[in-house]
Amino acid sequence: MRIIFFGSSAFSVPFLKFFYNTNHKIEAVVTNIDRVTGRGKKLRPNPVKVAASEFGIQVFEIEKINDEIYKKISAINFDIFVIVSFGHIIPKSLIELSNDLCINLHPSLLPKYRGPSPINSVLLNGDSETGVSIMKINEFLDSGDVYAQAKFKISKYDNKDMLEEKMIKIGAPLLGGVIDLIELGLIEPYPQEGIPTYTNLFKKEDLKITWTSSADEIVNKIRAFSSEPGAYAMFRGLRIKILSALKYDYSINYEPDIASRIKNSSPGEVLKADKELGLIVKCGENETIKIQELRIEGKKTISFVDFLNGYKVKVGDLFQ
Repeated sequence: MRIIFFGSSAFSVPFLKFFYNTNHKIEAVVTNIDRVTGRGKKLRPNPVKVAASEFGIQVFEIEKINDEIYKKISAINFDIFVIVSFGHIIPKSLIELSNDLCINLHPSLLPKYRGPSPINSVLLNGDSETGVSIMKINEFLDSGDVYAQAKFKISKYDNKDMLEEKMIKIGAPLLGGVIDLIELGLIEPYPQEGIPTYTNLFKKEDLKITWTSSADEIVNKIRAFSSEPGAYAMFRGLRIKILSALKYDYSINYEPDIASRIKNSSPGEVLKADKELGLIVKCGENETIKIQELRIEGKKTISFVDFLNGYKVKVGDLFQ
């Protein structure tokens, strides 16, 4: 089929590459304009535009969907719209232009986790399973009929990056198979079943770790935002992203020094700073987490051992 591909994030790129290497033809790519990001406020190229340009595919860069992009798309001979992590609502006029062949990959088991942040949200909530849905776009948010779904288990060690990788490996061939069956006229979508839930866009302040939260809540936040944008805390005036951590049960591991110290310590306080036993920090109601990987703002990711060595961390130091 002749595809117009809509996508704007690094998550979109493997799907674009997948279709480029099939019998389908990508006639054009619609993506966001390059944006200024990072501490240096540099203009960074859109990863979808970069990939499409390498393949020699024409690219339409947009800030929003308007009459101009409608005219450009309507001038192309195409069969179907394929949408993966595009970041814009597809208006009714474009859906009609596609002859109702406007297909989207959504990274959740719809109708759960509709909206812009399903991968972050499923980890924040500590769910044990998730999946991908191939759905038909309509004029309402993620409420279209579903062609196919694939469910898989979430490991307690999975973070956002790991879930994205699983969704790409499962979702790309599933999406390709659905497009193949649409081309042959051998598949029809079915209505979503169940009670919808919705996600929101996260703000910078949502990424800050609250040390009075439970160990599970803090670890889930770290998993949900790792490696980018990264859940963070302040330490000696430095903004530090905590990229990997585990809930730590000091009673099972028989840590009498932690047990004797924890009741008189503050949330965020370092209870152990040992290169072998770990970097243990208090949280919640006398709970602890073990921090494994960190990234000081503007620097590379380091292990807790390198952090202990480089910053001479000691018992009683405070994450805020």
